[in-house]
Amino acid sequence: MKNGVNGSGLRLLIIIGEGPANDDIKYLEEGARQRGHLPLVVSWHELSVALDDRGPRLCAGGLPLAVDGIIHQMSTDALPGLTVLGAVEDGIAHLNSTAAVLRSADKFATHVRLAAYGVPTPDTAFCPGDRELRIFARAYGYPVVLKQPDGARGSEVALARGEDELIAKAESIRGRGRPLLVQRFVAEAAGRNHRVVVVGGRFVAAVEQTGRPGDFRSNGPGDVCRPVTLTDEEVAVVERTARAAGLDLMSADLLRGRGGPVILETNSFPAFGGFGHVDLRDPILDLIERKAAARRAGTGVPLAVPGRRPVPRKGLAPFVPPVPPAPTVSSVSSVPSATSAEGLPAAKASPAADVVRVPDGSLTSGKPPAGGKSPAGEESVTAPD
Repeated sequence: MKNGVNGSGLRLLIIIGEGPANDDIKYLEEGARQRGHLPLVVSWHELSVALDDRGPRLCAGGLPLAVDGIIHQMSTDALPGLTVLGAVEDGIAHLNSTAAVLRSADKFATHVRLAAYGVPTPDTAFCPGDRELRIFARAYGYPVVLKQPDGARGSEVALARGEDELIAKAESIRGRGRPLLVQRFVAEAAGRNHRVVVVGGRFVAAVEQTGRPGDFRSNGPGDVCRPVTLTDEEVAVVERTARAAGLDLMSADLLRGRGGPVILETNSFPAFGGFGHVDLRDPILDLIERKAAARRAGTGVPLAVPGRRPVPRKGLAPFVPPVPPAPTVSSVSSVPSATSAEGLPAAKASPAADVVRVPDGSLTSGKPPAGGKSPAGEESVTAPD
């Protein structure tokens, strides 16, 4: 199926977070191809950005990329990748800004933001030490929940039923002397929550997650998911949550408390597992298509074409990679073959150092094609038609 962006497919860059491409990324890539797009899946480790008088240029393997849109699953475990995205996101249609992703990864910053937008959350305190933990735990009443500000998947989360247990568990999960959060326990939702997905500010789907018997967490190892229907009030809360978080693509954990729904946390890239009853790719790809179309309509030119010059800034010369001088030696025999002219070990050439994957799965050399230019020139490497 063709998309509605000038009747042709988009050059989509799909950036993997930490680790190899998982099933969610492969599923999204397949959906993009079915729509006639040209997806290029890369790890954030392969990305770089070049900044000169032409502005920031996105590169993979040192070669400039021309892309129309970016979908990524990066978080704080891929900070260098977020740095690259932050440098180019003003010029490329993308889902989830760097600022929104970083805020979402910080549980307390998320609570502060949601509270400012009137989103209900459990009472939570940011505690630098044990004294503050004791004070707020007494105020909330035991049991209380202890957690790291940046934990994930239920890791580094504990339930404390008394002060001795509070201090002991705080010591076990604190790690590196970091502050902890203490949170009022929503007892009526123990072992159960609702994972919801919102795309483009609109609620898409929800599943109920149930933890293992005896585990107060619902999003830890071994949880069970089933589709669930949200009330109108709950839908309104999760959509307001997405607007407050500034996330184009968001999942959130919703608890059903006695006083109504409360939001426990947000995530910037939802795991597709458990959502077999709905195709999450459709709203995600619909949104990036709309964003790319809006950007094209506003500029009238293809997006993020490396080498497209804005008004030149005076006093700045174009970047030209320096050419190292040839070593001067008295004779060939005076320089051992395994060392450089300075007597240092010679660097070994990496066969994959100048190779970039393209959407058909093949490899292309970093050397410019005949008639092309080097990565410092104005020609770009694009996905094949």
